[in-house]
Amino acid sequence: MPMSDADLDEFLRGSYYNLFKPHVYERGRAYYAAGKVDLPQEIVDGLWHTVVRGNDDYQVDVRLRRGKVVSAACSCPYAQHSAYCKHVAAALISMSEWLQRQRDRAQGTEPGFPWDASDVVHWYASSQFSSAPRLTDDDWRVVKHIFETLYRLPDLETIFRRMELELFRNEDREERRRRRYSGQVSTETLTQHRETLYRKRHPGNKVERNFANMRILVPGVGISHMDELPHTWMTILEAAYEHLHDAEGLRLLYSYYILIAQTDPEAVYVGRLRAISGEHWEEDRAEIIRLQTKCRRFGPMPAVNPAYERLLREDRLSKEAFDYCRSGGMGDIAMRLLDVIVQDPESRENTLRYFRNVLKDPDSDIYKHKDKASAERVGRWMRKLDTVIGYDEVCALSEHIVGMFLQRKELRECLADYVAEVNEPPDFDDYDESDLDNGGNDSEIGIGNGIGAAGAEGDSLPGAPDAESGSGKESEDADDE
Repeated sequence: MPMSDADLDEFLRGSYYNLFKPHVYERGRAYYAAGKVDLPQEIVDGLWHTVVRGNDDYQVDVRLRRGKVVSAACSCPYAQHSAYCKHVAAALISMSEWLQRQRDRAQGTEPGFPWDASDVVHWYASSQFSSAPRLTDDDWRVVKHIFETLYRLPDLETIFRRMELELFRNEDREERRRRRYSGQVSTETLTQHRETLYRKRHPGNKVERNFANMRILVPGVGISHMDELPHTWMTILEAAYEHLHDAEGLRLLYSYYILIAQTDPEAVYVGRLRAISGEHWEEDRAEIIRLQTKCRRFGPMPAVNPAYERLLREDRLSKEAFDYCRSGGMGDIAMRLLDVIVQDPESRENTLRYFRNVLKDPDSDIYKHKDKASAERVGRWMRKLDTVIGYDEVCALSEHIVGMFLQRKELRECLADYVAEVNEPPDFDDYDESDLDNGGNDSEIGIGNGIGAAGAEGDSLPGAPDAESGSGKESEDADDE
Protein backbone atom coordinates (compact mmCIF):
# COMPACT_ATOMS: atom_id res chain seq x y z
CA MET A 1 0.00 0.00 0.00
CA PRO A 2 1.37 3.44 -0.87
CA MET A 3 -0.13 4.86 2.36
CA SER A 4 -0.24 3.73 5.96
CA ASP A 5 -3.41 1.92 7.06
CA ALA A 6 -4.52 4.94 9.08
CA ASP A 7 -3.97 7.33 6.18
CA LEU A 8 -5.71 4.95 3.79
CA ASP A 9 -8.69 4.65 6.12
CA GLU A 10 -8.94 8.43 6.28
CA PHE A 11 -8.81 8.81 2.50
CA LEU A 12 -11.32 6.02 1.82
CA ARG A 13 -13.87 7.72 4.06
CA GLY A 14 -14.36 10.05 1.12
CA SER A 15 -14.14 13.30 3.03
CA TYR A 16 -12.88 14.91 -0.19
CA TYR A 17 -16.51 14.92 -1.36
CA ASN A 18 -17.05 18.16 0.57
CA LEU A 19 -14.45 19.93 -1.56
CA PHE A 20 -16.81 19.91 -4.55
CA LYS A 21 -20.18 21.31 -5.44
CA PRO A 22 -22.55 18.32 -5.59
CA HIS A 23 -23.16 18.48 -9.35
CA VAL A 24 -19.41 18.86 -10.01
CA TYR A 25 -18.74 15.72 -7.97
CA GLU A 26 -21.45 13.81 -9.83
CA ARG A 27 -19.96 14.79 -13.19
CA GLY A 28 -16.59 13.62 -11.91
CA ARG A 29 -18.13 10.28 -10.95
CA ALA A 30 -19.63 10.04 -14.44
CA TYR A 31 -16.17 10.64 -15.94
CA TYR A 32 -14.72 7.87 -13.78
CA ALA A 33 -17.55 5.43 -14.56
CA ALA A 34 -17.15 6.11 -18.28
CA GLY A 35 -13.48 5.09 -18.10
CA LYS A 36 -12.05 8.53 -18.80
CA VAL A 37 -9.44 8.44 -16.02
CA ASP A 38 -6.02 6.86 -16.46
CA LEU A 39 -4.71 4.79 -13.57
CA PRO A 40 -3.42 7.30 -10.96
CA GLN A 41 0.28 7.11 -10.13
CA GLU A 42 2.06 8.32 -7.00
CA ILE A 43 4.97 10.11 -8.66
CA VAL A 44 6.58 11.29 -5.40
CA ASP A 45 5.61 10.77 -1.79
CA GLY A 46 2.06 12.08 -1.36
CA LEU A 47 1.77 13.54 -4.90
CA TRP A 48 -0.52 11.69 -7.30
CA HIS A 49 -0.82 12.29 -11.03
CA THR A 50 -3.28 11.12 -13.68
CA VAL A 51 -4.81 12.11 -17.01
CA VAL A 52 -8.55 12.70 -17.39
CA ARG A 53 -9.72 12.56 -20.97
CA GLY A 54 -12.25 15.21 -21.90
CA ASN A 55 -12.19 17.54 -24.90
CA ASP A 56 -8.48 17.62 -24.20
CA ASP A 57 -6.29 15.32 -22.14
CA TYR A 58 -6.31 17.13 -18.80
CA GLN A 59 -3.36 16.72 -16.46
CA VAL A 60 -4.43 16.34 -12.83
CA ASP A 61 -2.22 16.46 -9.72
CA VAL A 62 -3.45 15.79 -6.19
CA ARG A 63 -1.38 16.08 -3.03
CA LEU A 64 -2.35 14.08 0.04
CA ARG A 65 -1.15 14.44 3.63
CA ARG A 66 -2.27 11.97 6.30
CA GLY A 67 -5.01 10.76 4.00
CA LYS A 68 -6.48 14.20 3.36
CA VAL A 69 -6.40 16.29 0.20
CA VAL A 70 -4.29 19.39 0.79
CA SER A 71 -4.08 20.69 -2.78
CA ALA A 72 -5.10 19.88 -6.34
CA ALA A 73 -4.39 21.21 -9.81
CA CYS A 74 -5.85 20.57 -13.25
CA SER A 75 -4.95 21.91 -16.69
CA CYS A 76 -8.60 22.51 -17.68
CA PRO A 77 -9.95 26.08 -18.10
CA TYR A 78 -12.33 25.76 -15.12
CA ALA A 79 -9.43 25.05 -12.76
CA GLN A 80 -8.07 28.54 -13.41
CA HIS A 81 -10.63 29.91 -10.97
CA SER A 82 -11.47 26.79 -8.95
CA ALA A 83 -8.99 24.01 -8.24
CA TYR A 84 -11.70 21.46 -7.49
CA CYS A 85 -13.15 20.77 -10.93
CA LYS A 86 -14.87 17.63 -12.20
CA HIS A 87 -11.55 16.26 -13.48
CA VAL A 88 -10.03 16.44 -10.00
CA ALA A 89 -13.18 14.78 -8.62
CA ALA A 90 -12.82 12.01 -11.21
CA ALA A 91 -9.15 11.54 -10.27
CA LEU A 92 -9.94 11.29 -6.55
CA ILE A 93 -12.75 8.81 -7.14
CA SER A 94 -10.43 6.74 -9.32
CA MET A 95 -7.72 6.82 -6.64
CA SER A 96 -10.22 5.79 -3.98
CA GLU A 97 -11.62 2.90 -6.02
CA TRP A 98 -8.16 1.68 -7.01
CA LEU A 99 -6.82 1.80 -3.45
CA GLN A 100 -9.92 0.00 -2.17
CA ARG A 101 -9.46 -2.77 -4.74
CA GLN A 102 -5.80 -3.07 -3.75
CA ARG A 103 -6.78 -3.43 -0.10
CA ASP A 104 -9.54 -5.94 -0.88
CA ARG A 105 -7.13 -8.00 -2.96
CA ALA A 106 -4.54 -7.98 -0.20
CA GLN A 107 -7.15 -9.09 2.33
CA GLY A 108 -8.67 -11.68 0.01
CA THR A 109 -12.05 -9.92 -0.05
CA GLU A 110 -14.33 -10.80 -2.95
CA PRO A 111 -16.25 -7.96 -4.63
CA GLY A 112 -19.96 -7.90 -3.87
CA PHE A 113 -22.46 -9.23 -6.41
CA PRO A 114 -24.11 -6.51 -8.53
CA TRP A 115 -27.46 -5.13 -7.43
CA ASP A 116 -27.83 -2.09 -9.70
CA ALA A 117 -30.69 -3.32 -11.88
CA SER A 118 -32.54 -4.72 -8.87
CA ASP A 119 -32.62 -1.29 -7.26
CA VAL A 120 -34.02 0.30 -10.40
CA VAL A 121 -36.63 -2.43 -10.88
CA HIS A 122 -37.62 -2.17 -7.22
CA TRP A 123 -38.46 1.50 -7.66
CA TYR A 124 -40.47 0.73 -10.76
CA ALA A 125 -42.35 -2.22 -9.21
CA SER A 126 -43.14 -0.22 -6.07
CA SER A 127 -44.78 2.51 -8.12
CA GLN A 128 -46.83 0.06 -10.19
CA PHE A 129 -47.69 -2.63 -7.62
CA SER A 130 -47.63 -0.98 -4.21
CA SER A 131 -49.08 -4.01 -2.38
CA ALA A 132 -47.34 -6.75 -4.38
CA PRO A 133 -45.56 -9.47 -2.36
CA ARG A 134 -41.82 -9.98 -2.58
CA LEU A 135 -40.82 -12.28 -5.45
CA THR A 136 -39.25 -15.63 -4.57
CA ASP A 137 -36.32 -17.27 -6.35
CA ASP A 138 -38.81 -19.45 -8.22
CA ASP A 139 -40.58 -16.30 -9.41
CA TRP A 140 -37.32 -14.85 -10.65
CA ARG A 141 -36.52 -18.10 -12.45
CA VAL A 142 -39.80 -17.75 -14.33
CA VAL A 143 -38.95 -14.12 -15.20
CA LYS A 144 -35.54 -15.24 -16.43
CA HIS A 145 -37.04 -18.05 -18.58
CA ILE A 146 -39.63 -15.75 -20.16
CA PHE A 147 -37.20 -13.00 -21.14
CA GLU A 148 -34.47 -15.35 -22.30
CA THR A 149 -37.06 -17.00 -24.56
CA LEU A 150 -38.35 -13.68 -25.89
CA TYR A 151 -34.86 -12.32 -26.54
CA ARG A 152 -33.55 -15.66 -27.86
CA LEU A 153 -30.68 -15.76 -25.43
CA PRO A 154 -27.95 -16.90 -25.24
CA ASP A 155 -27.63 -16.26 -29.00
CA LEU A 156 -26.07 -12.84 -28.55
CA GLU A 157 -25.45 -12.31 -32.24
CA THR A 158 -29.13 -12.76 -33.11
CA ILE A 159 -30.36 -10.46 -30.34
CA PHE A 160 -27.77 -7.88 -31.28
CA ARG A 161 -28.90 -7.76 -34.89
CA ARG A 162 -32.58 -7.58 -33.94
CA MET A 163 -32.04 -4.74 -31.48
CA GLU A 164 -29.81 -2.82 -33.88
CA LEU A 165 -32.53 -2.95 -36.52
CA GLU A 166 -35.05 -1.74 -33.95
CA LEU A 167 -32.84 1.17 -32.92
CA PHE A 168 -32.33 2.38 -36.48
CA ARG A 169 -35.54 1.46 -38.28
CA ASN A 170 -37.22 4.83 -37.68
CA GLU A 171 -34.14 6.94 -38.33
CA ASP A 172 -34.01 9.09 -41.43
CA ARG A 173 -31.56 7.64 -43.97
CA GLU A 174 -29.70 10.91 -44.45
CA GLU A 175 -29.49 11.46 -40.70
CA ARG A 176 -28.13 7.93 -40.30
CA ARG A 177 -25.45 8.60 -42.91
CA ARG A 178 -24.54 11.95 -41.37
CA ARG A 179 -24.21 10.51 -37.89
CA ARG A 180 -22.29 7.44 -38.96
CA TYR A 181 -19.72 9.34 -40.97
CA SER A 182 -19.48 12.37 -38.74
CA GLY A 183 -18.33 10.24 -35.82
CA GLN A 184 -20.87 11.86 -33.53
CA VAL A 185 -22.39 10.18 -30.55
CA SER A 186 -25.97 9.29 -31.40
CA THR A 187 -28.58 11.71 -30.11
CA GLU A 188 -31.32 9.09 -29.88
CA THR A 189 -29.84 5.97 -28.38
CA LEU A 190 -31.93 3.60 -26.32
CA THR A 191 -30.75 5.23 -23.12
CA GLN A 192 -30.87 8.84 -24.27
CA HIS A 193 -34.34 8.40 -25.69
CA ARG A 194 -35.56 7.24 -22.29
CA GLU A 195 -33.95 10.26 -20.66
CA THR A 196 -35.52 12.65 -23.17
CA LEU A 197 -38.95 11.25 -22.44
CA TYR A 198 -38.34 11.47 -18.71
CA ARG A 199 -37.27 15.11 -18.82
CA LYS A 200 -40.32 16.00 -20.91
CA ARG A 201 -42.58 14.47 -18.29
CA HIS A 202 -40.70 16.05 -15.39
CA PRO A 203 -39.65 19.50 -16.67
CA GLY A 204 -39.26 20.89 -13.16
CA ASN A 205 -36.77 18.26 -12.00
CA LYS A 206 -33.56 20.30 -12.14
CA VAL A 207 -31.44 17.54 -10.63
CA GLU A 208 -32.36 15.17 -13.44
CA ARG A 209 -31.57 17.81 -16.05
CA ASN A 210 -28.14 18.25 -14.52
CA PHE A 211 -27.54 14.50 -14.71
CA ALA A 212 -28.79 14.47 -18.34
CA ASN A 213 -28.68 10.86 -19.46
CA MET A 214 -26.91 9.67 -16.31
CA ARG A 215 -29.61 7.30 -15.05
CA ILE A 216 -27.32 4.32 -15.50
CA LEU A 217 -24.89 5.93 -13.04
CA VAL A 218 -27.53 7.11 -10.56
CA PRO A 219 -30.03 4.23 -10.32
CA GLY A 220 -33.14 4.37 -8.19
CA VAL A 221 -34.20 7.95 -8.83
CA GLY A 222 -37.99 7.81 -8.63
CA ILE A 223 -38.53 5.47 -11.60
CA SER A 224 -42.22 5.03 -12.32
CA HIS A 225 -42.41 4.25 -16.05
CA MET A 226 -41.14 1.33 -18.09
CA ASP A 227 -39.28 3.56 -20.52
CA GLU A 228 -37.27 5.03 -17.64
CA LEU A 229 -35.52 1.71 -17.04
CA PRO A 230 -32.02 1.90 -18.58
CA HIS A 231 -32.70 -0.95 -21.04
CA THR A 232 -36.47 -1.33 -20.58
CA TRP A 233 -37.51 -5.01 -20.39
CA MET A 234 -33.92 -6.19 -20.46
CA THR A 235 -33.30 -4.37 -17.17
CA ILE A 236 -35.84 -6.71 -15.58
CA LEU A 237 -33.94 -9.71 -16.96
CA GLU A 238 -30.75 -8.15 -15.52
CA ALA A 239 -32.48 -7.91 -12.13
CA ALA A 240 -33.45 -11.60 -12.39
CA TYR A 241 -29.82 -12.53 -12.99
CA GLU A 242 -28.84 -10.47 -9.95
CA HIS A 243 -31.43 -12.08 -7.67
CA LEU A 244 -30.40 -15.55 -8.83
CA HIS A 245 -26.66 -14.75 -8.62
CA ASP A 246 -26.35 -15.82 -12.24
CA ALA A 247 -22.90 -14.52 -13.13
CA GLU A 248 -22.94 -16.15 -16.57
CA GLY A 249 -26.19 -14.41 -17.47
CA LEU A 250 -24.85 -11.03 -16.34
CA ARG A 251 -21.67 -11.55 -18.35
CA LEU A 252 -23.78 -12.12 -21.44
CA LEU A 253 -26.00 -9.12 -20.77
CA TYR A 254 -23.12 -6.75 -19.94
CA SER A 255 -21.38 -7.83 -23.14
CA TYR A 256 -24.49 -6.95 -25.09
CA TYR A 257 -24.78 -3.56 -23.35
CA ILE A 258 -21.19 -2.82 -24.34
CA LEU A 259 -21.87 -3.76 -27.96
CA ILE A 260 -24.87 -1.43 -28.30
CA ALA A 261 -23.47 1.46 -26.23
CA GLN A 262 -23.59 4.89 -27.85
CA THR A 263 -23.34 7.21 -24.85
CA ASP A 264 -20.72 7.82 -22.17
CA PRO A 265 -22.76 6.49 -19.22
CA GLU A 266 -23.07 3.09 -20.88
CA ALA A 267 -19.29 2.66 -20.68
CA VAL A 268 -19.82 1.79 -17.01
CA TYR A 269 -20.62 -1.76 -18.12
CA VAL A 270 -16.99 -2.40 -19.05
CA GLY A 271 -16.01 -2.09 -15.39
CA ARG A 272 -18.99 -4.17 -14.31
CA LEU A 273 -18.19 -6.92 -16.80
CA ARG A 274 -14.53 -6.97 -15.82
CA ALA A 275 -15.48 -7.33 -12.16
CA ILE A 276 -17.90 -10.21 -12.66
CA SER A 277 -15.97 -12.01 -15.42
CA GLY A 278 -12.93 -12.67 -13.27
CA GLU A 279 -10.88 -15.40 -14.93
CA HIS A 280 -13.23 -15.32 -17.93
CA TRP A 281 -12.37 -11.71 -18.83
CA GLU A 282 -10.15 -12.49 -21.83
CA GLU A 283 -12.79 -14.88 -23.17
CA ASP A 284 -15.55 -12.25 -22.85
CA ARG A 285 -13.35 -9.53 -24.30
CA ALA A 286 -12.49 -11.67 -27.34
CA GLU A 287 -16.18 -12.33 -28.00
CA ILE A 288 -17.02 -8.61 -27.77
CA ILE A 289 -14.24 -7.77 -30.23
CA ARG A 290 -15.40 -10.52 -32.61
CA LEU A 291 -19.01 -9.36 -32.56
CA GLN A 292 -18.09 -5.68 -32.75
CA THR A 293 -15.93 -6.30 -35.82
CA LYS A 294 -18.48 -8.53 -37.53
CA CYS A 295 -21.52 -6.39 -36.79
CA ARG A 296 -19.90 -3.20 -38.00
CA ARG A 297 -19.62 -4.91 -41.38
CA PHE A 298 -23.19 -6.10 -41.81
CA GLY A 299 -25.23 -3.63 -39.81
CA PRO A 300 -25.80 0.12 -39.45
CA MET A 301 -23.41 0.31 -36.52
CA PRO A 302 -22.70 3.76 -35.08
CA ALA A 303 -19.19 5.03 -35.60
CA VAL A 304 -18.80 5.93 -31.92
CA ASN A 305 -19.12 3.43 -29.08
CA PRO A 306 -17.81 4.90 -25.80
CA ALA A 307 -17.98 1.55 -23.98
CA TYR A 308 -15.94 -0.22 -26.63
CA GLU A 309 -13.47 2.66 -26.62
CA ARG A 310 -13.08 2.25 -22.86
CA LEU A 311 -12.33 -1.45 -23.34
CA LEU A 312 -9.74 -0.69 -26.03
CA ARG A 313 -8.08 1.97 -23.91
CA GLU A 314 -7.93 0.06 -20.65
CA ASP A 315 -6.57 -3.09 -22.29
CA ARG A 316 -4.28 -1.13 -24.66
CA LEU A 317 -5.50 -2.96 -27.77
CA SER A 318 -3.65 -1.03 -30.47
CA LYS A 319 -4.55 -2.92 -33.64
CA GLU A 320 -8.17 -3.33 -32.59
CA ALA A 321 -8.32 0.40 -31.82
CA PHE A 322 -6.97 1.24 -35.28
CA ASP A 323 -9.54 -1.04 -36.97
CA TYR A 324 -12.33 0.54 -34.93
CA CYS A 325 -11.24 4.08 -35.84
CA ARG A 326 -10.76 3.25 -39.51
CA SER A 327 -14.30 1.87 -39.81
CA GLY A 328 -15.61 5.03 -38.15
CA GLY A 329 -13.84 7.48 -40.43
CA MET A 330 -10.74 8.29 -38.31
CA GLY A 331 -10.65 12.01 -37.46
CA ASP A 332 -11.56 12.80 -33.85
CA ILE A 333 -12.15 9.14 -33.06
CA ALA A 334 -8.56 8.24 -33.89
CA MET A 335 -7.28 11.37 -32.17
CA ARG A 336 -9.07 10.34 -28.98
CA LEU A 337 -7.47 6.88 -29.08
CA LEU A 338 -4.14 8.05 -30.50
CA ASP A 339 -2.08 7.10 -27.43
CA VAL A 340 -3.41 3.53 -27.73
CA ILE A 341 -3.05 3.22 -31.52
CA VAL A 342 0.58 4.37 -31.68
CA GLN A 343 1.76 1.45 -29.57
CA ASP A 344 1.55 -0.73 -32.70
CA PRO A 345 4.18 0.42 -35.25
CA GLU A 346 2.11 -0.24 -38.37
CA SER A 347 -1.03 1.37 -36.94
CA ARG A 348 1.04 4.32 -35.76
CA GLU A 349 2.53 4.89 -39.21
CA ASN A 350 -0.82 4.72 -41.00
CA THR A 351 -2.58 6.95 -38.50
CA LEU A 352 0.09 9.65 -38.44
CA ARG A 353 0.23 9.63 -42.25
CA TYR A 354 -3.51 10.20 -42.28
CA PHE A 355 -3.31 13.18 -39.91
CA ARG A 356 -0.35 14.75 -41.72
CA ASN A 357 -2.22 14.56 -45.02
CA VAL A 358 -5.41 15.99 -43.56
CA LEU A 359 -3.70 18.86 -41.76
CA LYS A 360 -1.59 19.86 -44.76
CA ASP A 361 -4.51 19.90 -47.19
CA PRO A 362 -6.32 23.28 -47.28
CA ASP A 363 -9.41 21.55 -48.71
CA SER A 364 -9.78 19.20 -45.75
CA ASP A 365 -13.16 19.34 -44.08
CA ILE A 366 -11.50 20.30 -40.80
CA TYR A 367 -10.90 23.75 -42.34
CA LYS A 368 -14.33 24.01 -43.95
CA HIS A 369 -15.58 26.60 -41.46
CA LYS A 370 -13.89 29.65 -40.02
CA ASP A 371 -15.54 29.74 -36.61
CA LYS A 372 -13.91 29.48 -33.21
CA ALA A 373 -15.12 25.94 -32.58
CA SER A 374 -13.37 24.66 -35.70
CA ALA A 375 -10.17 26.50 -34.80
CA GLU A 376 -10.24 25.03 -31.31
CA ARG A 377 -10.66 21.58 -32.79
CA VAL A 378 -7.47 22.04 -34.82
CA GLY A 379 -5.72 23.21 -31.66
CA ARG A 380 -6.80 20.09 -29.78
CA TRP A 381 -5.48 17.89 -32.56
CA MET A 382 -2.11 19.61 -32.48
CA ARG A 383 -1.78 19.30 -28.72
CA LYS A 384 -2.50 15.58 -28.94
CA LEU A 385 -0.04 15.13 -31.80
CA ASP A 386 2.57 16.98 -29.74
CA THR A 387 2.64 14.03 -27.31
CA VAL A 388 3.36 11.59 -30.14
CA ILE A 389 5.40 13.22 -32.92
CA GLY A 390 7.09 15.88 -30.82
CA TYR A 391 7.09 19.65 -30.45
CA ASP A 392 9.30 20.47 -33.44
CA GLU A 393 7.15 18.69 -36.02
CA VAL A 394 3.97 20.11 -34.52
CA CYS A 395 5.48 23.59 -34.82
CA ALA A 396 6.28 22.95 -38.48
CA LEU A 397 2.75 21.71 -39.12
CA SER A 398 1.27 24.70 -37.32
CA GLU A 399 3.35 27.13 -39.36
CA HIS A 400 2.12 25.41 -42.51
CA ILE A 401 -1.52 25.66 -41.39
CA VAL A 402 -1.26 29.33 -40.49
CA GLY A 403 0.44 29.97 -43.82
CA MET A 404 -2.51 28.41 -45.66
CA PHE A 405 -5.07 30.59 -43.83
CA LEU A 406 -3.47 33.95 -43.11
CA GLN A 407 -6.82 35.64 -42.51
CA ARG A 408 -8.04 33.27 -39.81
CA LYS A 409 -7.12 35.02 -36.59
CA GLU A 410 -8.86 32.50 -34.32
CA LEU A 411 -6.99 29.64 -35.94
CA ARG A 412 -3.71 31.47 -35.44
CA GLU A 413 -4.60 32.15 -31.80
CA CYS A 414 -5.41 28.49 -31.16
CA LEU A 415 -2.00 27.51 -32.55
CA ALA A 416 -0.13 30.30 -30.78
CA ASP A 417 1.89 27.85 -28.65
CA TYR A 418 3.42 26.39 -31.80
CA VAL A 419 3.69 29.36 -34.14
CA ALA A 420 6.18 32.20 -34.06
CA GLU A 421 4.54 35.61 -33.57
CA VAL A 422 3.52 37.03 -36.94
CA ASN A 423 2.52 40.47 -38.06
CA GLU A 424 -1.08 41.27 -38.95
CA PRO A 425 -1.86 39.49 -42.25
CA PRO A 426 -2.55 41.53 -45.39
CA ASP A 427 -6.09 42.70 -45.87
CA PHE A 428 -7.43 40.61 -48.73
CA ASP A 429 -10.80 39.02 -49.27
CA ASP A 430 -10.91 35.41 -48.07
CA TYR A 431 -14.56 35.11 -49.05
CA ASP A 432 -15.68 31.86 -50.65
CA GLU A 433 -19.17 30.99 -51.79
CA SER A 434 -18.76 27.59 -50.17
CA ASP A 435 -18.78 29.36 -46.81
CA LEU A 436 -22.51 29.84 -47.26
CA ASP A 437 -23.05 26.10 -47.33
CA ASN A 438 -24.42 24.52 -44.18
CA GLY A 439 -24.67 27.84 -42.38
CA GLY A 440 -21.32 27.42 -40.65
CA ASN A 441 -22.47 24.19 -38.97
CA ASP A 442 -19.51 21.82 -38.67
CA SER A 443 -21.56 18.76 -37.86
CA GLU A 444 -21.40 17.06 -41.26
CA ILE A 445 -18.01 15.84 -42.34
CA GLY A 446 -17.32 13.07 -44.83
CA ILE A 447 -14.93 10.19 -44.43
CA GLY A 448 -12.74 11.16 -47.35
CA ASN A 449 -10.71 8.67 -49.36
CA GLY A 450 -9.22 6.55 -46.60
CA ILE A 451 -5.93 6.26 -44.81
CA GLY A 452 -3.05 8.11 -46.38
CA ALA A 453 -5.06 9.93 -49.03
CA ALA A 454 -4.52 13.67 -49.16
CA GLY A 455 -7.53 15.49 -47.83
CA ALA A 456 -9.11 12.35 -46.38
CA GLU A 457 -10.86 13.93 -43.46
CA GLY A 458 -12.87 11.97 -40.96
CA ASP A 459 -15.36 13.24 -38.46
CA SER A 460 -16.54 16.10 -36.39
CA LEU A 461 -16.94 14.29 -33.12
CA PRO A 462 -18.54 15.40 -29.90
CA GLY A 463 -16.22 13.06 -28.18
CA ALA A 464 -17.47 10.07 -26.47
CA PRO A 465 -17.28 10.94 -24.09
CA ASP A 466 -17.18 14.66 -24.72
CA ALA A 467 -18.81 17.16 -27.03
CA GLU A 468 -16.65 18.47 -29.81
CA SER A 469 -17.23 21.42 -32.05
CA GLY A 470 -20.30 21.79 -34.17
CA SER A 471 -22.15 18.79 -32.79
CA GLY A 472 -25.09 20.68 -31.40
CA LYS A 473 -24.56 18.77 -28.17
CA GLU A 474 -23.68 20.50 -24.94
CA SER A 475 -19.96 20.28 -24.33
CA GLU A 476 -19.10 18.27 -21.27
CA ASP A 477 -15.92 20.28 -20.86
CA ALA A 478 -17.53 23.69 -20.98
CA ASP A 479 -16.80 25.92 -18.00
CA ASP A 480 -20.24 25.33 -16.55
CA GLU A 481 -19.33 23.32 -13.50
